[in-house]
Parts: sequence; C-alpha cells; structure tokens
Amino acid sequence: MQKKLIALAVAGLVSAPVFAQSNVTIYGVADAYMGFGSHGDNDMAAVNSGGLAGSRIGFRGTEDLGNGLKAVFTFEHGVSIDNNDGLGETLVRQQFVGLAGGFGSVTLGRQYAPGYDFQYDAFASSPILSAQSILSNYDAAVTIDAGTGSRWDNSVAYNGSFSGLKVRAIYAMGDQENSYVEPLGGKLMDPSDDDRFGLGVEYANGPLKVGAVYHYLKDPVSVTGSDDQTEWLVGGSYNFGVLTLAASYQDVSSAGYESTVDGNIWQVGVIVPVGAAGNVHVGYGEGEIEEAGQPDLKAKSYSIAYTHALSKRTTAYAGYNRTDNDAGLDAGPVAYRPSAADVAAGRFGGDESDVFAVGVRHTF
Repeated sequence: MQKKLIALAVAGLVSAPVFAQSNVTIYGVADAYMGFGSHGDNDMAAVNSGGLAGSRIGFRGTEDLGNGLKAVFTFEHGVSIDNNDGLGETLVRQQFVGLAGGFGSVTLGRQYAPGYDFQYDAFASSPILSAQSILSNYDAAVTIDAGTGSRWDNSVAYNGSFSGLKVRAIYAMGDQENSYVEPLGGKLMDPSDDDRFGLGVEYANGPLKVGAVYHYLKDPVSVTGSDDQTEWLVGGSYNFGVLTLAASYQDVSSAGYESTVDGNIWQVGVIVPVGAAGNVHVGYGEGEIEEAGQPDLKAKSYSIAYTHALSKRTTAYAGYNRTDNDAGLDAGPVAYRPSAADVAAGRFGGDESDVFAVGVRHTF
C-alpha cells in the first residue's frame, strides 16, 4: 500500500505543469535630518525627510519565462517619515511592468526618464545639498534632474547595458487628451499634444564615467509665444584615488514652454575619502535664466558635507548649503518667504538661502 502511494505521488509530480520561478524583493530608503536655515523672511528649524535621498519603499520582482526571457515589475512609493503628509498618488515615484532579456528591457508605466539616472554630482543629487538639484528646481522648469520632473507617466521605456555602455530611451504619451487648454479658450487637446521623448547614453570604464542626456517635451498649448521645450546635459566623473571629480553642464530652451525663456546650469564637485568609512564632499554650481528683453538672472549655490558609513546600509551625514539669488529668483533648499516690506514694494526673490543639516540614511 505504501509503495502504491509513493508511486502515485511521483506520477503526480511528473504530470504537474512546470511553473516559472519568480521572486519579489522589498527595498527602500529611510532618511531623516535635523535642519536649521533661512530664506528671505523665513527661518526654519525642523526634522525633515530625505536629506541625502528621498525616503521610499518599493517592491520589485522577476519571473523566469524561459529561453532567457523574464517578466519584471516595480512599484515604488515615496514616504515622508517626518510627518503624515503626502498620502496618495503624489507619492508614486515609479511603477511599471515589462519584459527583460539579453537585449535589455522594455517596460510600460510611470518611469524615470534618462535625466533622473544620468547625474554626475559629488552630492548624489541630494535634495538639500546638491547645487544641481537645488538649481534644477528654480524657474527654469528643467526635467533633467533627479526630482519629480524626470518621472514620466504613460510611458514605454528601453534600458540596455552592453560592456560598459548603458542606453536608456523613453517615450511618454501623456494622458491629457481629454483636457481643455485654458489659453485657447477651452481647446480640447489632441492625443499627441503632451508627448515627451528622452534619450540617454553613458559609458563607464574603471574610474571613468561619461554621459549625455536629451529630453524633448512637446508644447501642449501651441499659442503665440509658446514652443516645445528641449533640454540636454553632458557630464562625467573620474576617480583619481585620492579624490573623485564630477561635473556637468545642462541647457534648456523654451523653459516652461515659453519660447523667449532659456536657461543653463553647470556644477562641479569633488569627493575626498577620509579614512576607511568617511568622505568629504565639496561642490559649487551656477544657474542662469535668459529671457528676451529682460536682464539675465543668476543663482549661485555651494555646499560642503561629510558622510560616514556606519555600516554597508547606514550613513550618518552633516552638511551646509548656501544659495545666493539675483532679484526675481528664489532658489534654495529652504522655502522662500518675502518680507512684508518686499511684498508692499512688489519685490520678489533675490535673497540668500542657507541650511545646515545633520541626519542619518538607512537603505534596505
């Protein structure tokens, strides 16, 4: 009887369908800092989320489909660990599904454009310390940065890596075809009116890394004075052993779809190792807005920081940033608030912003 049961069990295993192997990984970042700073008439003393990197939690998975083909997916949501703000769809960083193999991967969903990944920055695109990140969030409306502007909805993306060469391409179809454009008195948008395209190429070989990014954003309004927005960035980094040098230059034309507004940002920084676990980071950057018939506006941002790896996953950090603005600009990691006298006189921007931060980042 026992032998018959064993035989039946073996027969059942042999006749059962073969299921593909799959796995799911939970990952994330928990980052918080204590910050003190000011900007104009605004003084800040707070515990905030995301000093070195935005806090997040994500789920990624793969399923082996055979013949070298895999199904892949990612769900990643931002988290404000200092408070309960931002619950809802605004915290969706990326979410996509697709297929991957020796050719690379093709995915569909809300995804990072190449301008998110291809950054050459001594501060790794820190929201409060990186000159490139700070200046990218001013009036130039750039999308080549590691912030919200480089996360595109309704997109199809390709990612490939071949012997040190990384290629990224994305086409975002947008979802505003049922929306009305106010400047046109309620014109119903066409399906292609808000399309976007991005391409990035990066080459890495030992201590050297160089890359270029291009973003094209179609003008959804198409009225007199508006135009398609185009952006490009070139950058690189080199590890000399005693220090790593990183720099980039980027340009935007028709910023915010305004045909008369252009902008550019450049930044340079170094990372100097201190002992086995520490690094000193120093950086400087400038941003400029050019508008036809108006004086050029500039902002200058410089930072210094120290990071110390307490373990492979936990980093303590302390840093300082100061950003100086021309009148009309309010770039800086601390929110700008004009004084009552400035409001009464119609003055805006032009004040310096500064912040000192001490925090901890843990990755899992």
